[in-house]
Amino acid sequence: MANNPQAAPPKLSKDITKLVIILVLIFGVFMMLSIFSGGHGAGTGGELGLLPTGKEAPDFTVTDLDGKTLQLSDLRGKVVFLNFWATWCAPCRRELPSIQSLYKKYLNEEKFVIVAVSGDVEGRKIVADTMKKYEVTFPVYLDPQSEVIAKYGVEGFPETFLIDREGKVVHKFVGPREWHDPHFREIIDQLLAE
Repeated sequence: MANNPQAAPPKLSKDITKLVIILVLIFGVFMMLSIFSGGHGAGTGGELGLLPTGKEAPDFTVTDLDGKTLQLSDLRGKVVFLNFWATWCAPCRRELPSIQSLYKKYLNEEKFVIVAVSGDVEGRKIVADTMKKYEVTFPVYLDPQSEVIAKYGVEGFPETFLIDREGKVVHKFVGPREWHDPHFREIIDQLLAE
């Protein structure tokens, strides 16, 4: 019987293929657990990154889509919802409407501010186009060099930090959330009452 180049691959190749599939599945499960098990406070499971809760939030300066600058330390005395995201991140785009809902809920609350920081290297235009597409009206800032992202030890998008009125990180959430959920509003209301 002559060698047939189109013959079935040897058993070893099938075993390697199965192993690769299993490893990809394990990696996928790990990533899903990492994304959806974000912490709700200091010391809870699911927290990733280098910045622990309970520490002073690193100061930074960012520019919004209109070229206006914002310095975090200028927001002292307010509860800051600091969200890191990117336009290419599907979970981030899915999260935008719930952040918009949160923004509308607290629009007249002087002691609450949303600071959404985009890590898009393409810059202003792609972010502005996404804001328009998703009808987002909350302020969005640019960090195309990932300087602020690095300060906060962000390892993936989206990641959100709640900073209390004293400037300390009190909650870190890894992965997308439904911010209109009463649980998150209770957390914010509690911080506003302190």
